[in-house]
Amino acid sequence: MPSDYCFLTARLGARKSEAADAKYVHTLWTSPAVMGPVGFSRGLPISVGEVRRQIVEGPRDDFGSLLIAEDRLTRTPIGQAKLGIPNDEGICEPDIKLHPSVWGNGYGSELWLALIDYAFAHSDARIVQGTPNCHNTASVRMQMGAGMVKVEEGVFENHVGQIPGAVPVPYLKLQITRAQWQSRRPLNPKEDA
Repeated sequence: MPSDYCFLTARLGARKSEAADAKYVHTLWTSPAVMGPVGFSRGLPISVGEVRRQIVEGPRDDFGSLLIAEDRLTRTPIGQAKLGIPNDEGICEPDIKLHPSVWGNGYGSELWLALIDYAFAHSDARIVQGTPNCHNTASVRMQMGAGMVKVEEGVFENHVGQIPGAVPVPYLKLQITRAQWQSRRPLNPKEDA
């Protein structure tokens, strides 16, 4: 495995972001297609400089860093991910944002499985949790396909009125416990090292 990858899947590698990735991340975060399902109907109003600042000044460990997901063969970015540091209750909340040009290729499922596996293998997380927009059927299907089960429904309104274009987001809270993941483990695809 190339030394700069935190983990690999069959087709993808995930590495910590660098200042040079700011422009690419900016294209994801300002995209209405990418950010609309998480409540930013016009994309996130943020500059490339602010994205760069967040990357440079942000955490540098695998769980806190913004990760860049790349095609392993071409080293072409396909999206970004974040593992999420487990909270006081032992809940880890990963995140994926893929570029629309790669949607429909199974990259999200591949990356999501790897994030769950990494969280349980490299932290004391008890639960991995996702909160997809309930209307984002691809994300819901991806997370439930990883064995996550619905534990709650709700509406996020955190940024409404604070960030231009922010809208309420109806969500499903999906979770998988460490024990549930370990019982599924033999079914998960093996990584190519």
